Amino acid sequence: MISDIISTILTAVIGNYLISCFVLGLIVAAVKVLRRAGHHSRAEVSGIFLNEFIFYALGVAFTINFVMHSVFGDYAAKTIGWAQSPFQLELAFSSLGFALICFLVYSRKAQFRAKVGAVAAAVIFGFGAAGGHIYQSVVNNDYAVNTGLPLIGDIVINVVGLVFVIWHAISRRSEPVHSTDAITSRVTVDADIAGRR
Repeated sequence: MISDIISTILTAVIGNYLISCFVLGLIVAAVKVLRRAGHHSRAEVSGIFLNEFIFYALGVAFTINFVMHSVFGDYAAKTIGWAQSPFQLELAFSSLGFALICFLVYSRKAQFRAKVGAVAAAVIFGFGAAGGHIYQSVVNNDYAVNTGLPLIGDIVINVVGLVFVIWHAISRRSEPVHSTDAITSRVTVDADIAGRR
């Protein structure tokens, strides 16, 4: 009984790895915010959520996507309802490239503009994939695994990514210190503010 429940949960988590990585990123961000003592500026909090979104929902998810469409290409094609083709390997390497960019801009020294670019590229890719899945469902009656929860995930994850970028951009504009990420210490912020007086 318990082993069946664990098996079902593991299957759901692994089978919906894009959503799982997204949720994991939200949890990690929330824990990081809660663990920081003292006052949290809006830019710090929004930066933490943006960074963890980039790392988990994009970087880790695209890495898994690379593995799924290259190493397990036959299985991935079957679950999507398509035949295996060379285009799947191209999708795998595209995913690997996205993952690399996301891991590079996760750095605390990465410019906000680079983070915006990574999220924007992923959003274009995700919305394009969602549109393609909707088209296949309507025109060709293809209701394979990329409809339902994965389709909703494609849309919601990318909308949330855009929200994090906008939230962080607004937060950075409303504060006197514009860090490029969320890992600015309170001492540095206070010193910068004192230096401007």
